[in-house]
Amino acid sequence: MSSPVTSPSTSSASPSDSAEIVPRAQEYHYSEPHQPPGPKQKKYQTHAGRNRFGCGGRLVCSRSHGAFVVTVFLMIATLTLYFVFDAPFLWGYSPAIPIVAAVFSITVISNFVATSFTDPGILPRVENIEIIEMDRQMGMTNGHTNDPSVQRPRFRDVIINGEHVKMKYCTTCRLYRPPRCSHCAICDNCVLMFDHHCPWVGNCIGLRNYTYFYRFVFCLSILVIYLFACAVTHMSLLAQQMPFGEVMRKTPGSVVVIVVCFLTTWSIIGLACFHTYLLCADLTTNEDLKGLYRKKHRPTPPSSNASVNPGNPTKNPFYTGCLKSFAGRLFKSRFPSVLDATGFVDHQPTIEIRVPIEHFTEKPGTNGEKSSDNTKKQPTENV
Repeated sequence: MSSPVTSPSTSSASPSDSAEIVPRAQEYHYSEPHQPPGPKQKKYQTHAGRNRFGCGGRLVCSRSHGAFVVTVFLMIATLTLYFVFDAPFLWGYSPAIPIVAAVFSITVISNFVATSFTDPGILPRVENIEIIEMDRQMGMTNGHTNDPSVQRPRFRDVIINGEHVKMKYCTTCRLYRPPRCSHCAICDNCVLMFDHHCPWVGNCIGLRNYTYFYRFVFCLSILVIYLFACAVTHMSLLAQQMPFGEVMRKTPGSVVVIVVCFLTTWSIIGLACFHTYLLCADLTTNEDLKGLYRKKHRPTPPSSNASVNPGNPTKNPFYTGCLKSFAGRLFKSRFPSVLDATGFVDHQPTIEIRVPIEHFTEKPGTNGEKSSDNTKKQPTENV
């Protein structure tokens, strides 16, 4: 037997349906939204977070783009100087030298663009009609009075691989954040598997673009070392033929490449090593900085069952081994976007109410007949 489906925009319903739905609508003082005239809006046009969208919602980035512009300028300027001053000279020794630099440059730029303009895993905010329906179902299940003035619990405990993990209620997005999800204060969104907000790429780093980010940082560290070595080699070979002052006047671009690569290589290599450690430990930057799963930083949560894990520190429930964690984070297929920025806004959504089968169990009355309540609650076919 199918469960009944009701829609706030449909007026044709059976008497049993109206008997159940109308009082609940009056209880929440909910009125049906009016469908605005004109063309339909896409969801990215009504997005409440601080993001910029392009290509009809297919590209997503942050509104703060100061450091992003600096990154783009440094990459373009350094690569341009290398291919203008160093690559032609080194081509005479071996064409493979500038070709390798070109391959790494394309890899770095492509992963940088993918990191900067990919949805990192933004969770859409919960709509009012969803809040109403969730409160109604929680009231039916737990016997609560659906009083809007009563605040929800701040945390919920879930058990993952035998460990207690807290899900915090986000008052901005009005949802309980899934495990490893956090709210970015810069973009004002809850992001799945939030790692950090990187101003240098102009986007949050999360579930859907972390792989691109790691490839970008890792390949960039190799490229910086490679360009530095090529520029030094170019100037050393010229210094064997002319004074060093003449070398600097002949190839000033090589000097700039050496200076830029020397100043940036330490931070880039350090970042690549740090994220390699995070991949092997199956941690995010947010979890590592907060010390969520370090034994010396966090005891067992007070709300957890003391008899299950008495006095022992919380372990990382997501860790499955060094190699497995590393490969699982980097080589798995990309998670689909739940933001659906290219979809259209539905101003009159249809709510599907799933009623347990025992809700329709017949109970005999005092005279052996069905009670009046059960008569009202008989199931109907799907509308």
